[in-house]
Amino acid sequence: MTPFKNLYGFLLVGLLAVGCEKENKVAPTPTEDAQAVTVKVNQLARVKQDITLNVDSISDSRCPYNATCVWYGNAQVKFTLKSETQSQSGELCIGQCGTQLKNRDVITVQLGTESYEVTLSDVQPFPGTKPDGTPKEAVITVNLKK
Repeated sequence: MTPFKNLYGFLLVGLLAVGCEKENKVAPTPTEDAQAVTVKVNQLARVKQDITLNVDSISDSRCPYNATCVWYGNAQVKFTLKSETQSQSGELCIGQCGTQLKNRDVITVQLGTESYEVTLSDVQPFPGTKPDGTPKEAVITVNLKK
């Protein structure tokens, strides 16, 4: 009976190892001139010479740091990207958005003849790490697509 206990132990360890594998996705490297900006709600940030970014709203329903939750939650950021002549609005989401668990979100925004890749990499502070009422900030990178 001891050989079966050892076999079951090896099978259990093998199943746990396979079940805990993570998919490694390599994020595209931003261009050298792209820098992440941290923007609060209704704050304007200049991201390029003639391009500004405004965060219109941030909603954060992520599971607090110290809690155990059934649902991970998500953080959604609505923004407006503006040039001198045009503006486009968009929405980004990190966390459990739809059927995916994303740690960053990327969309393309068209302003005139130029396309910009807008990336949300974080919403700070993470729930449960700062006192309630601490203003939320979105960490966003804007790249000109070539």
